[in-house]
Amino acid sequence: MKIPVIILSGFLGSGKTTLLLSMLKESKERGVQPGVLMNELGKRDVDGYIVQEHTGTNVEKLLDGCVCCSRKEELLDSLLVLIKRRPDVIYIELTGVANPEEIEKTLQEASLREKLALHYTVTMLDAENALENNSRLSADKQLIRTMRKQLTTADLIVINKSDLVEPEALWKIEKLVRKHNREAEIVFTHYSKINLTPLLAGIAPQPLYTPAPQRAPQAFKGATLKRSYTEQGNVAVKETEEAQHVSFSQVAAVTLTFPQAGSKVLTRQQLEEFFQEWGSSLLRAKGHVHLSEQETVQLVQYAGMNTTWEASRYPGLPYVVFIGMNLNEALLATRWSALFNS
Repeated sequence: MKIPVIILSGFLGSGKTTLLLSMLKESKERGVQPGVLMNELGKRDVDGYIVQEHTGTNVEKLLDGCVCCSRKEELLDSLLVLIKRRPDVIYIELTGVANPEEIEKTLQEASLREKLALHYTVTMLDAENALENNSRLSADKQLIRTMRKQLTTADLIVINKSDLVEPEALWKIEKLVRKHNREAEIVFTHYSKINLTPLLAGIAPQPLYTPAPQRAPQAFKGATLKRSYTEQGNVAVKETEEAQHVSFSQVAAVTLTFPQAGSKVLTRQQLEEFFQEWGSSLLRAKGHVHLSEQETVQLVQYAGMNTTWEASRYPGLPYVVFIGMNLNEALLATRWSALFNS
């Protein structure tokens, strides 16, 4: 009996891990045993630790590269490890610059296609930045192609953070989505909250598992906002360029650690100002940090020029992973060191 696979895709900071946490909570309530594979572009595991801390789920991790290109050879081995654990479902959360089409192809390899079945591909968009990303990231042609593939391959497209933009912007985002995908369900929501029932339809503990998913029209109507699409003029764009395995060319991840004990401790304001200093070139930052005004370790996440904070029990040395376009690693490290010596 094949294990269903759900792929979570979407650009950096769109809310994939928050959705995964909800899916894992729902799985537990249903008595479903999940397997989880998480891919991170940086050398340090941030999102995998979040999942383990909040749910206790054992996570298979692929770090320091994209699972659809530089880490693709390891994807097969990681999936085989998960299969041996006999989960009822496998969730794969991709890094924000990964092409989900390449993962779908991997599932069709001889050693996997009799064991796994693609159940759903979910792509998340950040409503605050979805319209600007095409121009903001236009210098990286491979990345633009990857972001289009994130749309064209999706069965469900979640427009997250929709409460932060005007209705007109939501209409434009929907039009953009339909340019590349006329068939997918579209859900507008915030905090990654959606109705999980149709997404998990047909998934149950193995003795009860029925392989055929039960999808229905407007299956996600129970979410915060569901809008039907009636425009008939747009036709899905077919990619004519040759298939490329490289999903980006100008995005880099740099991991910086905090100096040893005895050095200056940063404030929240200093760290937020440091993120802002890099402008639009910094796409994402995340990590576990010690702050002068906080007794506990803080999980910091920066995306779309916004920073969020959350208490964490992370036991290791503090660090931050920076992800951006054409980041100057030497300059970034120099400025980082200066923070602790000023």
